[in-house]
This record gives sequence, C-alpha cells and structure tokens, in this order.
Amino acid sequence: MHRIFLVLLIAACGPGPATERPAQRADHRYRVIDAGRLVVDGAAFAELAQRFRPEVERDLASGVARDADGQRDRWFLLALLDALEDRWDRAVANIDRAAALETSPADRAMTGLTIRVWADAIAHGGDVEAFRAALERKLSTMPIELVRGQLAMLRTMGQVFSPDVCRKLVDDAIGAHLHDGALSLDQVQAIAFQRYAVVRLVPVGAVIDQVLGAHGIEPAR
Repeated sequence: MHRIFLVLLIAACGPGPATERPAQRADHRYRVIDAGRLVVDGAAFAELAQRFRPEVERDLASGVARDADGQRDRWFLLALLDALEDRWDRAVANIDRAAALETSPADRAMTGLTIRVWADAIAHGGDVEAFRAALERKLSTMPIELVRGQLAMLRTMGQVFSPDVCRKLVDDAIGAHLHDGALSLDQVQAIAFQRYAVVRLVPVGAVIDQVLGAHGIEPAR
C-alpha cells in the first residue's frame, strides 16, 4: 500500500509526472507548522490560500511563469482553489486554461476531470446522484482507451481516499521534508489537491469506483 500512496501523491501534483517538472518555485515559500493539518482543517487551509493565491495570480499576470509547465500548474492550482470555494465557473475557466497548455492528448482530456464533473453536478442539484449522472455524461464524451491508465488512477483514489489517507500522504511525503519549515509552491499544489480530495472526492469515492468499474476500468496497482 505504501507504493500506491506514493503514486497517488505524485498524481495529485497535477497533470504529468511531478518528478519531471523543473524546479521553478524557489521564489515562493510558505511557513507552516503542520502540513498534514492543512488537508483536514478548512480554516487552516483557507489561511494558507490567502497567502499564496495573490502570488500565483501575480505570477500569471506579470509573466513570471513564462514556460508552459509553470503557467499550467498555476492555472490548475487556481482551479482547485476556486472549486474549494464553490466558484465553479471560474474553476472550469482555469481548468480550460491549464488544459490548453497540455501537449499530451491524454493529459489534456483528463486535466481537471472531476472539477468539470462537479461543476456539471452542481448545475443539476449537486448531490451524490447528480455527480453520478454528470460522471456518466462526461465519460460518454471521452476517449476511454486513451485515458484508461489515468481513469484507473482515479478509480483507485475513489477506493482508498479518506481524510486520514489524504493527511498521511502529505505527512509522509511533505511534512517530514519541509525546507526550514516552509512549503514550496509545488508542495502547496499537492496539499491543495489533497484538500480538494477530502472535500470533493471522498464524499463521492464510492460513486467514482462504481461508475468506472461499470465501464471496465480496473484500479491502478
């Protein structure tokens, strides 16, 4: 299980393998005491978000993030924040911007998938069954064979994610390795995804598992 936890954390860092992205975040550091707490404590995460959102927005407006990876990751991070704040139109718009910078067709199709599904579900009632119906609608438009591997990872998240698991991912991979007690922007993005997972994926984990299983998607191992 330790291996799949590590894989899930890497997946949580956004589209594409986190280990292949250049170290472009050194300018931004965010001092924290307990990284894992940010995943399960909404007030603590909101306080951190108030610190890093303006810097991310300035990076995009000023052109500091000139390369496509840096721009994509920042748009993705803003989309996560917007989704956590129930600003779904903005979340989808930022996902569109992030996806447009993807060079891989599979990653482009998968970028922000659950944000798009939740936005659709919210427009149709916002409960678990609305999410189920929205996920079915989205899958009907997707190239399943192209994204089978990514959907397998999503099914595994649906099976194993819980608040405790998401916190453990952050504690093990980030909390024990903070540089001078401060988070980099890469680490903030991973934490933001785990916070999003606690709020938006854990409540529909069983639905994700059931729907993807019915479409023949095996969980990642």
